[in-house]
Amino acid sequence: MATQTMTATEAPDTTTLQVVDIDSSAELTKSEQLKMQEAWLHLLRLCGTSVAHDTAPELTAHLTSMLTNKSPESFRETLWNFILAEHPDAPVLRFMRARKWDVRQAMEMLVSALNWRDERRIDHDIIGKGESVGLQSEMSKDDQGFISQYQSGKSYVRGADKEGRPLYVIKVRLHDPKNQTSEAMENYVLHNIESIKTMLSFPNDKACLIFDLTGFGLKNMDFHVVKFLVTVFEARYPETLGLVLIHKAPFVFWGIWSIIKGWLDPVIASKINFTSSTKDLLKFVDKDQLHCSYGGDDTWEYKYIDPVPGENERMEQVEKRNEVRGDRDELAKQFEQATLSWLSKEPHSEEWKQLNDSRRAIASQLRSNYWTLDPYIRARSYYHRSGMIGASGEVDFKAAK
Repeated sequence: MATQTMTATEAPDTTTLQVVDIDSSAELTKSEQLKMQEAWLHLLRLCGTSVAHDTAPELTAHLTSMLTNKSPESFRETLWNFILAEHPDAPVLRFMRARKWDVRQAMEMLVSALNWRDERRIDHDIIGKGESVGLQSEMSKDDQGFISQYQSGKSYVRGADKEGRPLYVIKVRLHDPKNQTSEAMENYVLHNIESIKTMLSFPNDKACLIFDLTGFGLKNMDFHVVKFLVTVFEARYPETLGLVLIHKAPFVFWGIWSIIKGWLDPVIASKINFTSSTKDLLKFVDKDQLHCSYGGDDTWEYKYIDPVPGENERMEQVEKRNEVRGDRDELAKQFEQATLSWLSKEPHSEEWKQLNDSRRAIASQLRSNYWTLDPYIRARSYYHRSGMIGASGEVDFKAAK
């Protein structure tokens, strides 16, 4: 199949990215800003904040009815856990854009995603336990299957594309659906997405996926995993994919593709490109960021770094964790209060700009606080042990030697 092309902007250095203090909503139109204000109005109401404005109370009531056994306090906790180190506008923007600025649909989608995070125990199991299950003297079948995925080297982040987005490489020939449970694979997928989320920052807040189909055969095909990937990227992590490269698809794949493409949302389908040569890949990835097996200069080889006893000891320091969380909660309240005043102001007016500056300053403090909190709530991952993710949130996509 002919390779699709796209325009890519070269960045001076796409290997190392430092999270910067950028207002991710600064370039929105007045109409979009008004919709962002309405979105936050509903979120504040769901968090239990009293909002004087009478805008769309029926929508807030509808969203409240969607919450599954969730109090305003627990919804607020889930929301702020989801925000992580980003400017709080950033995740809201992704859902708004995914639903083409329809506030009702975007908020329904966001509330549904937050419900799902609780149901899947993302904060407790995927983030809180993560690779630490590899330190257990006796692992369950699902835990063994989860760790074996990392040990296999079937997928990893290495380098960045021309837009500065991290490259997540998936070597499909190393996957055998019979070697692990579906639950283990789903947990592995979610753990990778949550890890990659910590590497993203505006304006490079999306990832580039390379599905390497070299040596692919029918034994490697896992329709369950593909469908799961499609579902979570569309409904749970919208606007997180920037580009998908399907590399060296063999003849046997095209019959399978006729099935898969029917599952794809048009937005995700538009991001997919087929490549078959180094020349094709170099349209999207600079040579120094591309592995030598694809014709690039990078000779690095993946080797899993096992969890180290004691690396998660800070997760046991409950008093210190609660202290840092208390600081974060206070900052979140400050952001909410600034937002409460901001949502009633005319976009781009002087009052609006001043309040938006206040929100941005608080967001910067929230980011710093998050990276203090991170080791108390997130089990260390391969990306921490390899040096790719630094203690202050700095990211080096080629740190591992």
